[in-house]
Amino acid sequence: MAGYMGLGMASWIYKQRPRKPFSKRKSKPTCNTLPSYNRTFKLQPSKKSNDLYIIISVLLLGLLFFSLSFKIPQFIDYSNTLNAKKQERIERNNTAAFQFLMNSGLSRLRGNNYIGAYSEFKLAHDIYPNNEFLNQLIIETLSALCENDNAYCDDLEFKLKNTL
Repeated sequence: MAGYMGLGMASWIYKQRPRKPFSKRKSKPTCNTLPSYNRTFKLQPSKKSNDLYIIISVLLLGLLFFSLSFKIPQFIDYSNTLNAKKQERIERNNTAAFQFLMNSGLSRLRGNNYIGAYSEFKLAHDIYPNNEFLNQLIIETLSALCENDNAYCDDLEFKLKNTL
């Protein structure tokens, strides 16, 4: 079983005897025996690191915080002006949408298209729910729709209870 190694057979191969059953075997010697690992560990003080790197990193962090202390108020001012412009744009868009829906609803009301006018007034009511003129138009439109279709009467009753 042990093959040819190139320099002849090791002597332990041809000196082997048959093994006794249930016996413990000795370990086979190898040709290249290594010394056993015999290293001990002990606590040693760590090597001193270069204090220059610590000083430079602390100075850089200090410079970073110092520069940020000047930029934070500018950022807050910019953020406040941006939010104010955003609110102004949203309000302007809401006003334009409300005016469009009111004009469209009034033109549909003049053309006796009460269902279309009611849908436009409901959309305008979602934008500005406290507009008295709009609430009055919704009540008048619902009263005209209630004469022909009883489904709108419940909406009219609910609207009258909420306005009073």
